[in-house]
Amino acid sequence: MHLLELQCKDELDFKYDINIQENILNLNIEAYLDLAIRNNKKRRFLFVSKCLGKHLPCRAVDMDKLGYDIVRAYEKKQDYLNSGLVISFAETGTALGHSVFNYINADYEFIHTTREIVENKKSLDFLEEHSHATNHNLYYEDLKRFENGEEVVLVDDEITTGNTCINLIKKINSIYPKKRYTICSILNWMDCDAFDKFKKLENEIDAKINFVYLFAGDFKFECDEDKVEKLVSKSERECKVFTKNKNLKVSYTYLDMKKYEKNEKYIKYTGRFGINKKDQNDLLEEVRRESKKLDVKDDQKTLFLGSEEFIYIPMLFAKQFEGKNIYYHSTTRSPIVDLEIENYPIKSKFPHNSLYNRGVTNYVYNIDKYNYEKCFFFCELNREKSDFDEIINIISNTDIKELNIVICNK
Repeated sequence: MHLLELQCKDELDFKYDINIQENILNLNIEAYLDLAIRNNKKRRFLFVSKCLGKHLPCRAVDMDKLGYDIVRAYEKKQDYLNSGLVISFAETGTALGHSVFNYINADYEFIHTTREIVENKKSLDFLEEHSHATNHNLYYEDLKRFENGEEVVLVDDEITTGNTCINLIKKINSIYPKKRYTICSILNWMDCDAFDKFKKLENEIDAKINFVYLFAGDFKFECDEDKVEKLVSKSERECKVFTKNKNLKVSYTYLDMKKYEKNEKYIKYTGRFGINKKDQNDLLEEVRRESKKLDVKDDQKTLFLGSEEFIYIPMLFAKQFEGKNIYYHSTTRSPIVDLEIENYPIKSKFPHNSLYNRGVTNYVYNIDKYNYEKCFFFCELNREKSDFDEIINIISNTDIKELNIVICNK
C-alpha cells in the first residue's frame, strides 16, 4: 500500500514512500505516523508518532490504547509463558512499554532503560547505535523475573534494523538465558537481511525470538544532504526563547507518590528500577488519589506536559480527566528540524536544559500551535523553583495563561 510521498522543494528537498504489508488489527496507518528531519547524520529522518505522546500532542486514551493494541496483537500470535519481564527503551518507548506491561495478563515485571547514571546500582549497559544518545542503562538488580523469568518482551515505537535489540538480547542471555524473546513495536521496517540476523541469533542462543507489531512494511527516504545541513544550522541559530507573556500565572503543586528510590530522588513507580503487578496497581491508585490536587476546568484547553523519560505517569494523570479538553505529550532529547510548511509535523521548537542532566539540551515541539489556555508541567524530581525558569520562559512564548508545575516528589 502506497501511503505518502512528500516533497519540499523551496527549503528542503526530501521525500519518502511507505508501503504497509502487514496490518494485523486493520488500523488506519495515517492516524499513527508522520515523518520529520532530525539533526543526526547517522539517520536523517524520524518517524513522528501522532498518538505516542512524545513529540506531538495527543489524547491520553489514544496513547494508552497503543499498549493495549500491542497486547492484543501479542495474544493473537502466541500464548503467555509462566513468567517474564517487559523492557521498554528510553526515551520514546518508555510509556509505550509501561502501557504494554499494564495490559499483559500474566506474572510479568516491568523495567525501562534509562540515560540516567545512578551510582551503586548494577547496570546492564548497551548501545543504540543510530540514536542521538547511544548509551542505555538497565538497572536490573531489584528484579526477580530478570533472573528467573522465561520470557523477555522488548518494546519500542519502531524497529528498523533490530541491532539495538540484538545488542540487548546478547547481553541478557549471557547472564540469564531465556526461553523466548518477543520484540514488540508499533512499526516494524526490518528487511530480509535483518530477519536473517535474528534467525542466526536464535541458533546461537538456543531461544525463540518472535516479533509482534501493529504495522510492518518498508519505506524509502531521500533528501538533499547539503540543504539539510543548511537548514539544521539555520534552525539551531534561530532556536531562542525569550520571556514574552509577563502576565503568565505560575503555580506549583507537590504530589506524594508514596514510593521512592535512591535516597528518594526517583519515583519507584516509573519502572526505572523495576516494578511488578502489585506496584502497578498501587500506582493507579496513587494517581487517582493525587489527581484530586490538580485544578482542571471544563472550559479550558489544557496541556499535560511530561519531561524526558517521565512520560507514562503524566499520561495517567491526563487520563483521569478524560472527557475534558486535555492533550498530552512530553519534552524530548530528539533534535528535530522545525519547518513552517504544510504537511510537515514539527513547525516550532523550544530548547531548554535538561532538568535531569544539566548540559543536555531538551526540546518541546509545537507548544505554541494549539492555543492552549493552561499547562500542567510534570517533573519527577524535586528541583528548586529557579530550575524551572527556562520552562516558564517557554510557556511565556505561547498563548497559555496559566502554568502549574507539578513536582511528583514529596
